[in-house]
Amino acid sequence: MSADFLRFPGRPFILPAIDLRGGRVVRLVRGAGDAEIDYEEDPLRIAGRWVDCGGECLHIIDLGAAFGEEDSTGVIEEIAKKYSVPIQTGGGIRDRERVERLLEAGVSRVILGTRALQDPDFLSAMIEEHGAERVVLAMDVADGRVKLSGWTEDSSLDLTGGLDFASKHGARTLLVTAIDRDGTLSGPNMPLVGETFEGASERDLQIVVAGGIGKIEDIQSVLELRHAALESVVVGRALYEKTVDLPEALALARDYH
Repeated sequence: MSADFLRFPGRPFILPAIDLRGGRVVRLVRGAGDAEIDYEEDPLRIAGRWVDCGGECLHIIDLGAAFGEEDSTGVIEEIAKKYSVPIQTGGGIRDRERVERLLEAGVSRVILGTRALQDPDFLSAMIEEHGAERVVLAMDVADGRVKLSGWTEDSSLDLTGGLDFASKHGARTLLVTAIDRDGTLSGPNMPLVGETFEGASERDLQIVVAGGIGKIEDIQSVLELRHAALESVVVGRALYEKTVDLPEALALARDYH
């Protein structure tokens, strides 16, 4: 069973990403369903690779479920059963039954997006039932707006409104993804990161930064802000393309307190 993310107090950590679609390991560029890179890898073998490299936790996104296609819940359950590291997972989690199934399978935290943003009562109920430490709210941002439904629809929220929403309804950890950078290896959207950190600190929120990490210097640029709101950094395509070395990234994060 996957351990708890609370084992990492007081320092940022690195989240190796595994994106699944139809049980395959893939990456999308800027979230576009037709801009898919298929790595033709077994998801369990990939998870084992990151764990063997020293990975302390895993970030698994079910893209198929997010797009309303076949979900990869069974694969996620297998990974959670096999590897005793904390796992957070998201993508198309839009009902109580799937939340409970994933948590019972050993996932440490679930990431809620579309349903939670459209139905704040659902978000509040999941936090009340499972604890804020086991629920992450996804804020996928493009052009200053929070997106829904696999990044295909606009919400009524801008970034500030999203942070207010999270705080009001009991969320404590937010996954903030820069859609324009995601999967591009072009570097994080640092203005968005800075704005998010400042807003988060005013609301006592912790931030998972995602989107654009392409080299070790990109991780360093986020860490060097030394902001108390930073919880972790997601690294995806850069690991598969070998432009970031996971042990080096982990060592870098451990040096920042």
